[in-house]
Amino acid sequence: MTINVLITGAAGNLAHFIWKALLRSNLPAGHDVRTIGCNYNHDGAGMYQFDAGHVVPPAVDPAYLPAIMEICERESVHLIMIGNMAEMHVLARHGGEIYKQTGAFVVTSPPPALRLMDDKWELATFLRKSGFDYPRSVLPSDRKSLERFLDEVQFPYVVKSRFGAGSQQLATARTNHELEYLAAAVRDPVIQEYLTPDDEEYTVGAFVCSNGRAAASIVMKRQLNLGMTFKAQVLPESDLGGYCERILERTGCIGPANVQLRLTERGPVVFEINPRFSSTTSARPHYGFNETEMCIRHFVLNEEIVRPMIRTGRLFRVVEDVFVDEIEFDLLARTGKIENSTNTILWDGC
Repeated sequence: MTINVLITGAAGNLAHFIWKALLRSNLPAGHDVRTIGCNYNHDGAGMYQFDAGHVVPPAVDPAYLPAIMEICERESVHLIMIGNMAEMHVLARHGGEIYKQTGAFVVTSPPPALRLMDDKWELATFLRKSGFDYPRSVLPSDRKSLERFLDEVQFPYVVKSRFGAGSQQLATARTNHELEYLAAAVRDPVIQEYLTPDDEEYTVGAFVCSNGRAAASIVMKRQLNLGMTFKAQVLPESDLGGYCERILERTGCIGPANVQLRLTERGPVVFEINPRFSSTTSARPHYGFNETEMCIRHFVLNEEIVRPMIRTGRLFRVVEDVFVDEIEFDLLARTGKIENSTNTILWDGC
């Protein structure tokens, strides 16, 4: 049986990481994977690396959803794996409709869980009310609470957008002048305590089954560059995996999720949860954790997920080059579709 997987946002990094993890899947005998990409334009590596590629309207366009459904029907798609958050919100709202009409299952958490994890102020409030440690936070618009926060929490502070992702719209304020400037410059700002130490940051990937129970997790101590992990150590014996699984089970999350935290003097403090695949999704299979394979086994083959044995190791991320023939580039630009690209070369060494 061939499992047809549609990967959205095919020009982006996240789609590339999903694709690489799918290539490393170890499915039951007689099963293989065919990857179909879609993107709002033809200008991206994934459109040529996958088995097929389709140009679709942007997620905000009313024509986006019909285009996705048409691809699902034409390509007999079993699973939709989402490569960016803009599409995730649209597809989560219409996941039931897509499945009913096409049989394609959308890998996403339900809209209420997405809204919770997309809002850093609401997430901190949720963690506090649920009995987990949380970053002390305040909205600058609440002047009384802001004054109390400034009295009780020492500089530096982190100023970020409530709805930003990764390192987007995030800066450190070390003086009152910087705080005033950033609070005015950042859209929908929230001010949070600066969690220390800097060298104790972790990313925990987990998979939550359709019944809301976390089935597996992997813990990585990481270093960041441009908002993504570029160095990491896998820690299979860490208690942080179970801690984050308990949090995720309270959020209503389904499928893959990533918890970002720092291990402070008072213990682990979660500051962000991303209900999606991760920048380390492509590397995790090497250490025994492949959430793309778990999605196929659980959502398509209806298997119970067996907790994998995670092995230790180090991750170092480098840049890859993809070379596309001009003929294939022009073909996709002209027709909006490409299949079995033969002139694409992934350079991964000399």
